[in-house]
Amino acid sequence: MSGDFYWFTQQEDKIIIAAVDCTGHGVPGAFMSMVGNTLLNQIVIERGITRPAEILNQLHQEIRSALKQEEDSYSRDGMDIALCTIHQDVHILEFAGANRPLFFLKNQALEEIAGDKMSIGGVRRHNERPFQNHIIKLQEGEECTIYLSSDGYADQFGGAQNRKFMVRNFKRLLVELSRQQSLKSQHLNL
Repeated sequence: MSGDFYWFTQQEDKIIIAAVDCTGHGVPGAFMSMVGNTLLNQIVIERGITRPAEILNQLHQEIRSALKQEEDSYSRDGMDIALCTIHQDVHILEFAGANRPLFFLKNQALEEIAGDKMSIGGVRRHNERPFQNHIIKLQEGEECTIYLSSDGYADQFGGAQNRKFMVRNFKRLLVELSRQQSLKSQHLNL
């Protein structure tokens, strides 16, 4: 059982993808995953909302309502999420994040767009503001690789010294994977 899950759907010419990291481990994390998955289905598939920031704003309100996280509640249950909508017809990617970034590789260079520094659900934040949308224009025919993730990889312990993998090593890994894939593609094209 896990509190991390991936979610996606296609709505007409749009592909919506999310990487979600719910609070809790084991049964509590799995419960939050079920709640998050159900609410994403309702917001996107049933109501037709496809703008990432609007999805996150709705999800935040509905998590707080479903878990009865009122003004004086100390419940910290919630989730961090990276969510993007790919508009296939106009070559645009929209992104919004709740404590999670979007990584993308173009021309072997890794770029990062930070999500907002706030979670979905949990204790009410002072000066609560809506989530922000980020737009990336994609060129037709341009190769671009998009990465959405939870913090699971970067927080993983291992290696000879049993240390955390860390975000900087995760970024290096993404670039290295891209280089290896590029070399494989060149080899196949010869």
